[in-house]
Amino acid sequence: MTISYSIFFLLISLFSLTEAVNGVINRHEYNFTITYARNITSVLLINNQFPGPTIRVNVDDIVIVHVHNALQSMEDVTIHFHGILQRQTPQMDGVGFVTQMPIRNGQTFTYVFHAYPAGTHIYHSHVGLQAVTAFGTIIIDDPERPWEAVEVSSGPIMFSDYWEGVDRLAQEAGLLQSPFKWEGEPSYIFMNGQRNFVLNVEPNRFYLLRLIGGTSLSTIVFGIAEHTMTVVEVDGKLIVPKPNMTSIEIASGQRYAVMIETKNQNTGVFAMQASIRWRVAAVNSSCIGILRYGLQSSIPSDKSSLNLPILSNETELFIFSYSERYRTLLESEKMPQGRADIEIVLHTGQENTADGKGIRWLTNNATFDMVRLNNLNTSLLMDLYHGNEQNLPNDIIYTLQHNQLVDIIIQNTVALNGICESHPMHMHGHKFWIHSYGTEMYDSTENIWPDIHDPVLRDSLMVYATSYAYYFPNRNVTNHRKPCGWAKLRMIANNPGLWMFHCHIGAHSFMGMNVLLKEDIEHLSMVYLSQN
Repeated sequence: MTISYSIFFLLISLFSLTEAVNGVINRHEYNFTITYARNITSVLLINNQFPGPTIRVNVDDIVIVHVHNALQSMEDVTIHFHGILQRQTPQMDGVGFVTQMPIRNGQTFTYVFHAYPAGTHIYHSHVGLQAVTAFGTIIIDDPERPWEAVEVSSGPIMFSDYWEGVDRLAQEAGLLQSPFKWEGEPSYIFMNGQRNFVLNVEPNRFYLLRLIGGTSLSTIVFGIAEHTMTVVEVDGKLIVPKPNMTSIEIASGQRYAVMIETKNQNTGVFAMQASIRWRVAAVNSSCIGILRYGLQSSIPSDKSSLNLPILSNETELFIFSYSERYRTLLESEKMPQGRADIEIVLHTGQENTADGKGIRWLTNNATFDMVRLNNLNTSLLMDLYHGNEQNLPNDIIYTLQHNQLVDIIIQNTVALNGICESHPMHMHGHKFWIHSYGTEMYDSTENIWPDIHDPVLRDSLMVYATSYAYYFPNRNVTNHRKPCGWAKLRMIANNPGLWMFHCHIGAHSFMGMNVLLKEDIEHLSMVYLSQN
């Protein structure tokens, strides 16, 4: 059978495209205990699970999450609910010292927030590199827009990367110490914490499958042999269906929902493959799972006998992102046209520390590793709420006014080793549109018009290495600081708060690739929703 574009557009358009009607608001309560796996500090578990428990609620319900730090050390914990806008609850955004004080060992913090917006999201630790294993899924359903497809019974596929034999705390220390120490690329990619994940399906069915980028470092590309995918949701937002996809790029923090149509056969096994892109991958790091028809189908002990899916290479992924952009389905979510009220250009780069031995990532010549805030007694957000700005790290803060139309350009440059890296950038508290992409250096006098007029709203984007990437022949340390591509996003400053905007590669953020958006503080409110 084949999947036609018109069929999938019909399936999506069966949804009610009106705004959700307020009904009964339910409260959903969860208890999360953060521990080490077998007392090994490299692996954090949430309720002894990896990935952590799934949160599944309806849009606008109230979510209550009690997080208890049971780590047998002095490590702090916070949880960020990635994709949740936290409107009027910015204090629940989960960034230590910025929106809350960290959860100390033995302490419990309760997050209470509205489940909004609908879609596929992820929660994860926002301290150090804990998110390598401390993460889980949030699914927010919209009863007004039910999917016209069966969701796979095993739930989303969460992709993660893992370093075999590497102590996480030593890994964190190496990133900030002088001399700098890099523990290398991840040993493996996992699907739902497994190297041999099996997805069971039945024949002749349409399935909805959610794909979540829980990786700390890796951008992966995923595909299923002999099964094309139709992308219907990106970062929780509905899109004009993108059919006949043989593979999908999924960067750290990104989420996709796809539909697949199973074949007219009762038995059979097909390879599902996730492989690393945009970095030099370790040998055998790719993960091969199994799509299995019927429980009676035997899985070969040697998966090399299976045909593998056709996965796009970096050039193909780059071309797709530039020319085949995901488009919003909803008229109400189309990008405003014309010039922005304010344009902010962020030049990202990598430099040595003053002693010439350490390394930091910088934005406009300023680095923001969280060590800078360790001596605070109250969060920056709480200080702002009370009119105190003396502790603000002003060199990495950008001020937005009420309802401004804002363009932010992320200018990529070559790192110290002569290689331009690609960066998955994530914004807290907002969705935005990808306005345009470009190569080399951004020019505000020329790069005015958007690439398309109806890009999807999302909360993460890739800033690609358009030159000097790891697979280019012209890599050389003399290329350091050269421009190598840019991305422009457009957003509306309609959510007062103090929001982090950062590279979602854990090591890059830990090494300082973060800025803060101080937004409309005159209208800042912090609502504490009732737990009862």
